[in-house]
Amino acid sequence: MKNKSPDSKKSARRFESGEGGIIERRTTEARSGKTYFFEDELNIKGFLEAKVIMCAGWLLELFEIKSGEIFFTVGERETRPNTNRFGIFYTPFSITKPCFKNTKGNVTGIAGRESLPAKFMSVPFVFETNFAGKPENAADVEKILNSSLNPQPIETYPHASLISLKAKRLIDENYQIYPSIARIAARLKVSHEHLSRQFKHDFGMSPSAYLREIRVSDATFRLAQGEEIIDVSHDVGYNDVSRF
Repeated sequence: MKNKSPDSKKSARRFESGEGGIIERRTTEARSGKTYFFEDELNIKGFLEAKVIMCAGWLLELFEIKSGEIFFTVGERETRPNTNRFGIFYTPFSITKPCFKNTKGNVTGIAGRESLPAKFMSVPFVFETNFAGKPENAADVEKILNSSLNPQPIETYPHASLISLKAKRLIDENYQIYPSIARIAARLKVSHEHLSRQFKHDFGMSPSAYLREIRVSDATFRLAQGEEIIDVSHDVGYNDVSRF
């Protein structure tokens, strides 16, 4: 695969609409190794619910909120940061639902696949932080997480059934080869229909939809790292680049 040179800057923008709300990606920089840095500006008018589904990488976001609020759907309750300056750490293969309400502020972040201590990698969490700079690499991420205060878990579906968790793990471990959901069901000794029904009940989407989201997340991650679109589109199952 062809990679662009590290530290290349892109003028990329991402817009997500709620009731007149946008998130603007102002900067994306591919870094050496397996990381990339970005800066966002939030200007959410009304309410916006996002869904963050991670692939094999991790993601750290540092927020400075000027007005409005952010909270997370965790099961049947809502979890809120305690301050206007906080961090969010998304672990590999996690599912979270950040919600924005009349939110204005700035975000700096870094994503990567480099190894981090296992103690940070179990569930996604929001935390207080005094870090005031821009994280440059995985070592900075580790320092920020080690100094984090009052961490709160933000996993959206903390009470999923055992059968769904096993199916999700098998998808996570094999998503790059496009695993058969029917074969996963057979391996778990349940019918395809039962697995799909239970998985959707537990995670709000079918196993096939989750697999698709993981592969899209992986593609987004790799494009931000500077990989060529033709290579990424082929690897995630799109032979026609225009459709991708």
